[in-house]
Amino acid sequence: MSLQSVVVCRPVKDFLDPVLDLIEKTYTESFPEVERRDFSLVRGLVKDEPKFIVYALLRENRYVGFITGWLFDGYTYAEHFAIDPSARNGGIGAEAMKQFLAFCGTPVVLEVEMPADEMSKRRIGFYERLGFKLDNHVYHQPPYRNGGEWLEMRLMTYGNIDLEHSFEQVKNCLHKNVYGVKDF
Repeated sequence: MSLQSVVVCRPVKDFLDPVLDLIEKTYTESFPEVERRDFSLVRGLVKDEPKFIVYALLRENRYVGFITGWLFDGYTYAEHFAIDPSARNGGIGAEAMKQFLAFCGTPVVLEVEMPADEMSKRRIGFYERLGFKLDNHVYHQPPYRNGGEWLEMRLMTYGNIDLEHSFEQVKNCLHKNVYGVKDF
């Protein structure tokens, strides 16, 4: 792989940055409504929430995807990750995630769908090939929208984070900060 084809993570700090229009398109195409917040809320988080981060993924200075996340004490929570459909295949997703892991420099936690079908099993395998570990605790993702259903998911971890001892703490942190759950 040549140096100029490396995927770069560029933090998006301005809620008016035009790259957010590209990210919004990928975000809404890649995630069903039940698995995402309205994008106006994402822009609001960029503007007002210092723990929330958006990275535009660039290759040869062209947009290829994004990662959103949250910076917490001792780890980063990767909330959404998608490669733009025009840039998929050819290893860009793996390269992008490797760059993100190096760039954030902390352990990483993310949610994955239950390994119930071929696509969810492939997604888990993708993360495992990058060094993530699938946690077996029962985890339910709160709904992004009022009246929505809680979804049974699993957490995956990368780096030095032990959910055997910190699962409840991590779960409660995500529920409170990411999803706005008031009571546990």
